[in-house]
Parts: sequence; structure tokens; C-alpha cells
Amino acid sequence: MKCAGVRVAWAAGVLWMAAALSAWAQLPSASSTPPGGPPSGEETGAQEETGAPAPEDPTRTAGGALRLFMASRDYRTMKRLKGVMTERLQTRFDHDSAPFNGKRSNRLAAFDFSEKDLKPARPAPGRTGARPVSFVATVRSLWAEQAEATELRTETVTITQQQDDLWRIADLTIADSDKLRFGEAVPGVTALRLVLRAWYGGNVAAARSGMTEGFLKKFAAHDEALKSLFSPPPGKQHAAYQIVGMEPKGTSAALAHVKLYETVIGEPGPIDGVPHLLKMVKKGSRWLLDGWD
Repeated sequence: MKCAGVRVAWAAGVLWMAAALSAWAQLPSASSTPPGGPPSGEETGAQEETGAPAPEDPTRTAGGALRLFMASRDYRTMKRLKGVMTERLQTRFDHDSAPFNGKRSNRLAAFDFSEKDLKPARPAPGRTGARPVSFVATVRSLWAEQAEATELRTETVTITQQQDDLWRIADLTIADSDKLRFGEAVPGVTALRLVLRAWYGGNVAAARSGMTEGFLKKFAAHDEALKSLFSPPPGKQHAAYQIVGMEPKGTSAALAHVKLYETVIGEPGPIDGVPHLLKMVKKGSRWLLDGWD
């Protein structure tokens, strides 16, 4: 009887994990919308259907070109990304695109810079004669894999004015990089990731199966409050989550220190993340969410 009970509990855990993964696969994941919105072809089609005038070219200013470049760093918007580069940088991109738009599994989630930080580029030593007007910007960028923050980069971007007075990105270098992904295989971390991926996708239904009855009872009369935990504020979207650490509490509980990142699509913004404390408890063979502060 005891062995049969163990088999039933194990089978229930497997079924729950399969259901959760299936729900995650249906979420509007990082692959649903590039950082700067839909590709340019989709935008053009929408404008033609509505008869709306084409927006002003953002590359008329150095800050606008930098914003468009950062918002287009996704493999689905390569045409838009290359369009804001100089020909020399396009050649670099064609040789190795990974430093620019990441990979299918690791993508740009958010970026931050201030146009006040644009500095005039220094001329190369020994160079004389007329040269293009250029600015150098320091940009911070957050990268994520399956919604989990993996890297925080500090990049140096050079923006150069062309003969037609439009601005193009002339150079990109990584000045610093901090790895963020939580690498420890501690009890409860897999279940925690499933809940946080549901938060990223704004999918309360997928998260409910990973919550304790006690946690759900707290929101029994306040369903909107539960939904608000998983819904981004107006005008923003969930960008990524970061597991900072997990603190075991005996063998059947753990406190997870996490940061949740939100951003405005296509716009620079602070990359600080909002800290939260999530409590995970073990019920039978499963780890479930039991607290969110």
C-alpha cells in the first residue's frame, strides 16, 4: 500500500509538471513581441489599412537612432536593426549577429540610457581633416532566457551623422557584463521558475496549479488582487524575472529572493527590478507557492 501511495503521488507530480509546462508553452513568451514592437513590415501594413501617416524618421536625431537600434535588437527585426547601422557595422553583423541581437534562447529584455549622457566622440590619434559628427553613449541592457534574467551588460555605442544628416550606429562594444542567472539546483527552484514564468506571461490560470490552498484562500474574495500580481501596470510589460537566492527553511520550505523587471516597449528605462520575497513549501512530492511579499 505504501509503495502504491508513493507511485500515485509521483504520477500526480509528473502530471502537474506536464500541465504546467504545457501552459507555459502557450504563454505570450519572450518570443511574442520584439523589444521595439512588431517588425517594420507589420507596422507598414497596419498604417496602410488605417491610412495613418508614416511616423517621423527617428534617426533624424542621435538619441532617436540609438533608441531605434536598442529597440530593434531581436532576430525578428533584423531588417529594422541593420537599417540603423552604418555599412561597416552591417558587415560585422553579417559575420556574427549574436552580440547585436542575442540568440533565439537569450534575448534583450530591457535597456536604459539617457540622451544627456551622449558624449562627443574623440578623434582618432593623428587623424586630420573633416570627419563625421559622432557621439558615444553608455547603455545598460538586460538579457533574459525564457523570461529569466541571465545577463546585465554595459555597452558603448557610437552614433555617427551621415551626409544626409541622418544618424547611424557606427560601433558597439561590451564594456562590462554581470551574469545574473541563478545556477543552483536547490529544492523548489523548478516550481518557482514555473510560477515566475506565469507571472511574466500574465497567466494567472497557469500559476494557480502551483499555489497552495492557503495562498489561494487569501485571495478567494479578492480575485482581482491576485490578477494584479500577474498583470503589468498600464503602459508597461513584464520584461524578466531574476532569482537572486533561495534560503532553505528546514527540508519542506524555502524563501526565494527575486527581482521582477518591467519596461515600456521600445523605450529606455531604469533596470533596477522590484525585490520580492516568495515562500515555497513542499506538499507531498510537490513544491508550491505559499507567500508573496
